[in-house]
Amino acid sequence: MEVTELTITAVGSEGQGIGNLPSGKTCFVPGVFPGEVCTVQIESETSKYAVAGVIELIKASPDRISPFVPSDEVSGGLPFACLSYEAQLKIKQTRVRDCLIRIGGFDPAFVDGVMKPILASDDPSRYRNHMQYAIRDGRIGLIVAKSDEIGSYDGKLIEYEIFGKIKDTVEAVFGRAPTRLFDGLVLRGSLRTNEILAELTSSSSQTHEVVIRDAKQYIASTGLNDAVRKTCEKDGFNLNGLLLRISPNKVSKRTRTGVRTIIEGVDYYDEIFCGRKFRIKAGSFFQVNTCQAEKLANKASEACGGTSVIYDLYCGCGTLGLAVKKKGQSLFGIEVVPEAVASAKINRSLALSQDEASECEFICKDVLKADFGSLIKSGKIKAPDCVIVDPPRKGLDIGVVKKIMELGAPSVCYISCDPATLARDLKMLTREYEIREVTPADLFPNAAHVETVVLLSKLSSAPKLEVKINTSELDLTEAEAKATYDEIRDYVKETTGLHVPNLYIAQTKRKLGLDLRENFNLPKCENPKKLKCPPEKEKAIIAALKHFKMIS
Repeated sequence: MEVTELTITAVGSEGQGIGNLPSGKTCFVPGVFPGEVCTVQIESETSKYAVAGVIELIKASPDRISPFVPSDEVSGGLPFACLSYEAQLKIKQTRVRDCLIRIGGFDPAFVDGVMKPILASDDPSRYRNHMQYAIRDGRIGLIVAKSDEIGSYDGKLIEYEIFGKIKDTVEAVFGRAPTRLFDGLVLRGSLRTNEILAELTSSSSQTHEVVIRDAKQYIASTGLNDAVRKTCEKDGFNLNGLLLRISPNKVSKRTRTGVRTIIEGVDYYDEIFCGRKFRIKAGSFFQVNTCQAEKLANKASEACGGTSVIYDLYCGCGTLGLAVKKKGQSLFGIEVVPEAVASAKINRSLALSQDEASECEFICKDVLKADFGSLIKSGKIKAPDCVIVDPPRKGLDIGVVKKIMELGAPSVCYISCDPATLARDLKMLTREYEIREVTPADLFPNAAHVETVVLLSKLSSAPKLEVKINTSELDLTEAEAKATYDEIRDYVKETTGLHVPNLYIAQTKRKLGLDLRENFNLPKCENPKKLKCPPEKEKAIIAALKHFKMIS
């Protein structure tokens, strides 16, 4: 295959380096970063792009903190482990910005005005409360990408220290008593309640009864459960339960479902999140980085402030909605997984007082199929003041986007785990909503993933207000002409208490003849609704422009 020298100029969505071959074709190279120069060998190629492996790193990035290691020797899904944390944050912030511009079609100046600095992790090491290990020939570890082999990884980068010790304990048992009964070990737990949940997994095609019988016999005869318990107790933890999950096919493996059996103890652990107690059951979703997830929840609570009715779509086991809910607010959660809804109902009693819990309702239904209009009309639920959406990586179905716009809540909080699908969805949502703020959050240090919280406000219509300005009298210095949208919005808020979206500021500036980019804040659909800035807000914006000497 072809060998060539390549300069890396960007980073892909999976953390791989990107450069251009002499032909101009895009080339993806794992393990290298912007600014690095390397000799690569083309491994595969299509008409649009190529994939290559590094033969030699010629020039290293100043952000690199450890030597180059071939991607086929590293496991754990940590492509940024060789980069300084500051460089990781910059890459993730840039990725969110680029997706909003390239996929969402938003003006760069607008994006820069609404984007906030990424929420960095206070400690980018040992942050995962949930680890899924593979078991191969008695070894326990993490799989190398695009293979079925266990590779090397630095445990302190991701796993709780107690998880590493439990892993070693189980591996020692396998060393004394070799078995092929199990092919995975899942560990979950809390550093706040010191509770641990362990689950062995099997992909055996034998009948469930046989697999469960053999697993119980092995665990009892080897003392595996007692060994894990002692390891936990030595470090001040409690082993809440040891489970067995049988997932015989690809779907059940990917979704972590199948037949789940309690070998000993219970199938949950408790966590303290945003000062409230939650029960996390085996197989249920909970953010893997507890501390950073609290920062997400705090940002989401800004959208819920002053509201009466909150809808939590894709609510899972209720953690986010229950974490942001304040006394007197009603919370309505909807989730398609029955087990998650059952957990949400338990969590409302654990997290809240009896009176506050009575203000929360959770139903099991597909968001796409929910008839909110009928539920509201019948009086079963109230219309929302705020809608929280935290969809899976594929983002929102277009039907769900339409439902959100039909609900017309004054405030929407969108939490995303994929900037690309987020940008796509915002492109549709901004037909009815104004983006107030975009905040990336790093929940996965050393990995390529990035979460994003977006706060949106409902656009409103109002009659046009004529304002006459003598533009010949304008005398703008370079500094005066660059008052940011944030500065204008903050000034209005401080002086009048009004919130003015960027769209209203742009409309007012356009009326006054102040230069805007050609496509800035123009409608993103044909035949848009005629949304105008209310007179009292336009008056406040004009006062701010005068304050900053952008008009006289």
